[in-house]
Amino acid sequence: MSTPANNTHQVPNRVRDTLRRGEVATVLSIRLVRTPEIVLLARAAGFDGVFVDLEHSTIASDAVSHISLTALAAGLTPLVHVRSAYSESIGPCLDGGALGIIVPHVDSAQEGRAAVAAARYPPRGNRGVSSALPFFDFRSISSDTATAAVDMATLVIAMIESQEALDNVDEIAALDGVDVLMIGANDLTADLGVPGDYGGHLAQAAFRRVIGAAEAAGRFAGVGGVPAESGELRDLVQAGARFVSAGVDLRHLGRAITSWNDHVRTGD
Repeated sequence: MSTPANNTHQVPNRVRDTLRRGEVATVLSIRLVRTPEIVLLARAAGFDGVFVDLEHSTIASDAVSHISLTALAAGLTPLVHVRSAYSESIGPCLDGGALGIIVPHVDSAQEGRAAVAAARYPPRGNRGVSSALPFFDFRSISSDTATAAVDMATLVIAMIESQEALDNVDEIAALDGVDVLMIGANDLTADLGVPGDYGGHLAQAAFRRVIGAAEAAGRFAGVGGVPAESGELRDLVQAGARFVSAGVDLRHLGRAITSWNDHVRTGD
């Protein structure tokens, strides 16, 4: 496991550091593979982090921790896509090794505040203080030192996925404790009545609205759900999106085995 810096007990977070340099941080979503090997595959592919998708899977909490601990040891940032801002799993996921949460359907400042409260230690939140954490190899660290270091390393990523969220995006972006506004392209385009039309006027205006609100508030902008092969994703990165989800492991596996089978059968 990565050893914290001497004396300061800093907790490394590769995604955070990449974002702060103004570079693009890429993360792989995990929905299918429930064992730590997926982290090593993500590292070999050059990803900065991984996130376990609890909103759309039945992955158990112990598997979330195993994946998170492997990511910490591998030098990648472990995140968890929780089920809601009010999910009771936020605290255990973070104490189990995750260095941030991706919160779906943050439609209002109230929901954003709930997510921050669950993920941040007092005074900004109400996350419970544990006496031993994996970020320090479970060594005994004073509570004030540990909570300060972990809080600094923890990311809160609010997903903007509806017209209501767009209407409130400036208030959400202004919340102390929110680090990233992430475009949830699939749900957002569906809510706008243009599902999957990432390049259309309505979607593009919404995407730019999120990026603009993030930049105005000094936050980072992110995007998930837009296919990498589409020009729209490249355009969003050029427009300022810096936290980019590669999509789920299931999709990448399906495409790879389909491509192999087609090549063997057709020779193309």
